[in-house]
Amino acid sequence: MKKFKKIIVPLLVVLCIPLFLAGCGSKETFADSAQNKNGEIWFALNGNTVENIFYVQKNSITSYEIGNHKLSFFTGKNNSEVLSETKKIGSDKVGSSEAEPYTVKLITDDNSKVLKEKVYAGGTSEDDELFTLENPNVKVKVNGKFYYGYNANADGDKGKLISNSGKQVTFDNDKTNNVEQVNQEND
Repeated sequence: MKKFKKIIVPLLVVLCIPLFLAGCGSKETFADSAQNKNGEIWFALNGNTVENIFYVQKNSITSYEIGNHKLSFFTGKNNSEVLSETKKIGSDKVGSSEAEPYTVKLITDDNSKVLKEKVYAGGTSEDDELFTLENPNVKVKVNGKFYYGYNANADGDKGKLISNSGKQVTFDNDKTNNVEQVNQEND
């Protein structure tokens, strides 16, 4: 039995390490998260207060203006629970738009390094811009849970856009649906 343990334990360690590392390295992107089976919820924060909720699924985005609710209210809820709670807040308090197609423009430098992402609903004119995503290293801790996302800028207002998934985020790439790469000089 001891001989068996001496062989099986190291073998299990060697086999499991790559699996753990693969899980640690998985990151989510804004546009690609819409391709998840159930889409993804993104919280627009001002401090720890959620002002808007964006639900991306397939090739569309729906925006819910919910006023000011603490992020802790949504902690631990899955996407369908968040959407249900958003609708319970009250139809007179919840402004929502219909699901609209969206487009993402990756703004890159001359070496094709992504500097930021611009997210548009409907079209791609300046009037259609929802927000600009920068710095995909944002981390917020609420009730013991970490949320990850981006610094976001919408109409000059700065805040954070974080995912409900709990996964770390990165910028999209031009191989994702609805994503186009543009050099910063041509923006």
